[in-house]
Amino acid sequence: MRARFGAFVLDDVAKRVFRDGRPVHLTPKGYAFLEYMARQGRRAVSKAEIVAHLWPGTFVSQAALTSVVKELRQALEGEAGAPRVVRGVRGFGYALCSDPICLPEPRAGLQEASPGVPGGAHLLEYRVLCQAHEVALSEGINLLGRVHEAAVWVDDASVSRRHAVIRVEGRRATIEDCGSKNGTFVGRERVVGPRELAPGDEIWLGRARLVLLSYEANVPTDPLRSPDVADPDLLH
Repeated sequence: MRARFGAFVLDDVAKRVFRDGRPVHLTPKGYAFLEYMARQGRRAVSKAEIVAHLWPGTFVSQAALTSVVKELRQALEGEAGAPRVVRGVRGFGYALCSDPICLPEPRAGLQEASPGVPGGAHLLEYRVLCQAHEVALSEGINLLGRVHEAAVWVDDASVSRRHAVIRVEGRRATIEDCGSKNGTFVGRERVVGPRELAPGDEIWLGRARLVLLSYEANVPTDPLRSPDVADPDLLH
């Protein structure tokens, strides 16, 4: 399972949590708590259920769970303030602050984009997660809407036929509304002009939610050949 919580990605294969491509240190119990909550969606889970999962067959006080949640919040949320990942449910237990976004496994030869990946040339591929489907975006203009020729076809009555466009230029992606009836939003901010996007951004077309994903292929280069020299086989 791979799931995104805002800027965080939980990778069940690696048993790690990443923020903007960099690992976040969690204790084993902290990771186990977050993984279990990710599998529950936004369902509020009782303290007794969580304790039984984290410490099976062992009696521990609920203070131990409180300590795990505190450690997790400090690692993921930093300074004290309104919870952004896990919230307490008074007199009951805990719940996630937002729906985790399930991510597909990267295709062979691709990895989730992160800065500073060593070696070779790096090609960034943008995709959109839409209604449980992942759609690759091409270089240039990609139409989002309810017309079948749209690059990302969104089957929702609140979406205009030609709702918005995402323009991909190299490693940069921007979105622009096309005069839609119900508006285009990135998070809670309405798009009123070309707006730059970042991986993990939630895009709302009316009531339909999309998520921008990015993957980066590490393409090895031949250090013995200068890219400025033409291939001799192509000269004849």
